[in-house]
Amino acid sequence: DLVYEIGNIVGNDCLAASVAFLYGPGGNTHRTPYGGRNFEYYSEDAFLSGIMCKQQVIGIQETGCYVNLKHFALNDAENNRHGVGTWANEQSIREIYLQAFEYSVTEGNCTGIMSAFNRLGTLWCGAHKGLTTEVLRNEWGFQGFVISDCRWRDYMGVVDGVMAGCDC
Repeated sequence: DLVYEIGNIVGNDCLAASVAFLYGPGGNTHRTPYGGRNFEYYSEDAFLSGIMCKQQVIGIQETGCYVNLKHFALNDAENNRHGVGTWANEQSIREIYLQAFEYSVTEGNCTGIMSAFNRLGTLWCGAHKGLTTEVLRNEWGFQGFVISDCRWRDYMGVVDGVMAGCDC
């Protein structure tokens, strides 16, 4: 209930500042104490992260402000994060690292997703059709807008991102 209320306050603050589309909240799981964005994420526990993220998404969106849940997915670093490869098997990805995103999409009706800078294995997350199209859109039924992390680098192919399901 408290996280829902926080989301509601954040949404109202955004609208008071004439911001209709929030780049947040952060849906990643604490994978390591060195994670550069851990302050934006909820927990190392997938279920707790999922419930809290979903509640904040609902609280924000009920104000009329749109969310852009980030960084999809497995964002691990802040320093030197451009192109870092994150490695995990499919079972841990589904059971741990995607849960906050899944709850926010399937139960929280999340309106937007921001892809991550990192690679999942060797493929940039914004051009990862398995994440963006197969899981996010086809399995979870996401109808919203997917954007990249707004900064194209040599490994972030615009065409690759669009072909994988990134809208912008």
